[in-house]
Amino acid sequence: MPLTGELEHLPIVDVIQLIHSTRKSGTLNVYSRKGEGQLVFNDGYIISATHSSEKLKIGKILLQSHTIKQEDLDKALGIQKTAGEDRQPLIATLLTHCGLPKEAAYKALETLIEMTVVEMIGWTRGIFTLDVDKTKVPDDYRYLPKQLETVNLDTQMVLMDALRIFDEKVHSGEIQLSDEPLIDNPLEQFEESNEQQTTQPETTEDVLVSEDLLGLADLDKVVRKKPHVFKVLEAFDPADIHRQIIDETLPYLADDSKEKLVNFLSGISTTNLGDNSLSSSTTKSQAVIIYTCDKFLQHAIMTVCKKEGILVFATAEQHELDNLIERTLFKYLEPILVFGSPVVDVAGFSQSEIVDIRSLKMVRYPQVSIIQLASPLNFEFSLQSFNDGARAVFPMPYFSEREETFTEDMINFLNTFQVYIRNCFNEERRQLFAKLRNSLSGLRLLHKAPDISLLVLQFISELFERTLTLIVDKDELIAERSVGIKADKEQGVAAPLKLRIPIRKDSNIHDIINSGASFFGNPTESTFTDLLYPEISAPTDSTILLLPLKSNGRVITITYADFGDSPAKQVAVDFLEFFVVQAGVTMENVLFRKQLNLPNQPEVKH
Repeated sequence: MPLTGELEHLPIVDVIQLIHSTRKSGTLNVYSRKGEGQLVFNDGYIISATHSSEKLKIGKILLQSHTIKQEDLDKALGIQKTAGEDRQPLIATLLTHCGLPKEAAYKALETLIEMTVVEMIGWTRGIFTLDVDKTKVPDDYRYLPKQLETVNLDTQMVLMDALRIFDEKVHSGEIQLSDEPLIDNPLEQFEESNEQQTTQPETTEDVLVSEDLLGLADLDKVVRKKPHVFKVLEAFDPADIHRQIIDETLPYLADDSKEKLVNFLSGISTTNLGDNSLSSSTTKSQAVIIYTCDKFLQHAIMTVCKKEGILVFATAEQHELDNLIERTLFKYLEPILVFGSPVVDVAGFSQSEIVDIRSLKMVRYPQVSIIQLASPLNFEFSLQSFNDGARAVFPMPYFSEREETFTEDMINFLNTFQVYIRNCFNEERRQLFAKLRNSLSGLRLLHKAPDISLLVLQFISELFERTLTLIVDKDELIAERSVGIKADKEQGVAAPLKLRIPIRKDSNIHDIINSGASFFGNPTESTFTDLLYPEISAPTDSTILLLPLKSNGRVITITYADFGDSPAKQVAVDFLEFFVVQAGVTMENVLFRKQLNLPNQPEVKH
């Protein structure tokens, strides 16, 4: 029997992760006043998706990506209309008759799934139904042609990409975060439609996935299926998921001990699922990656991390680790790698294998923090983990070591892990990671050199009281826009100063222009005291930042920053340098397009 729940109490991000972590197969239908969407899962992996929005159709996605032309789409739709009983889905028709490459078709299907999830992430009110194990597709409505039947997208990767895209759309103003109005019974708005259907009686028998459900209707025609009568559906209870995992993975526990764990995990699952759950799911800058073969541990830590609004991924496959780490770093997330306790009889998880894998990850990803779980009795392994560079080693309870207190020990362990994971990263650095991610997302949207330079100025001003853009022009600097110099920092960016400063030989400025390296500290020459400070006043502390922006191998601007009337403090210069490098790459692309005189590209002016 299908399960149903309300998005107000269980956001769609958590629903998708629950389906993946429990390796369910079935069709997830989501109904909201903002639209309808469906995701089809096979063993926890997404295999197809559809959405009621016209912009989320496979033909439109192929057009927008310039993979096909309008005449190709018109030809395929024409073939479909005259095909009769031999009619194929649109993507199959494009593959067979219009020369659509297999790789492009796969990419379009992946995009369709990602964008469907992006749309649904923003729904805060509505309902979902999960038809478990009902994914059978009849031959007449096969979603994929033979050459594409292997599509089986990693749910964790899709969710990570979708959250990044959603965050970018929120940041750029394309998506407005606002709560939908509450209604007394969210199911009532969907129940009435069934009474009007007389052509086919409703039943609780298996429902085959239809062509419309899979998003394969013609581009200009969408037949929206009415949902089942929700009065016959079984209410979705997150406790059932916890109970199922505990029954499967801890069968030796007494019933009362199992219920204690169920109640504990259920309490964690529901404490932060309020109006702020959406933002907490999309604005955190960390991601936890768990490597363990212990399915209960995977599930429990995922539950704990979700309470803190931290994106979490779990794997028992060594080859997936690098992919997960690299994808999180690529999305500008700060990954925390958690290794489960060694397991003697499982390949890949013996003590020696854990040590080897952990050492490889430390060498390859030195910026990644590692937490090791270990038995309290295995103190040698714990000490070795610290010696190898683990950030923390947590004692992990074992039933075989303390049977009488295992449940209490596990609850105590999870509570402590939750507190640690909340505080293990410096809050200021965590916030800077989020600002870095948002600024990098905004950088992708810019197509003018002045806008890129301005974003660099604004990003650096987050850490300093006063910032100033200096344009490098032959043998002098031109003081451009500033923050905190002509007016208070809160008033934002001020108009250009237009001050000209000669570049002296053997000066810090001269060295930066030649080397391209940044400078943070006390300058050893008088350029600033003689030429700049008489115009803008000297800061209380002489510590300054000089950060060059390079394009095509040449320094084109230097951002000056100081602490104004405040005392100097330590600054994460590595964050700033990384952002400016990315800004330089974007600047090169803009200038290159200008040189080619590409259409619809604005002129670059300083």
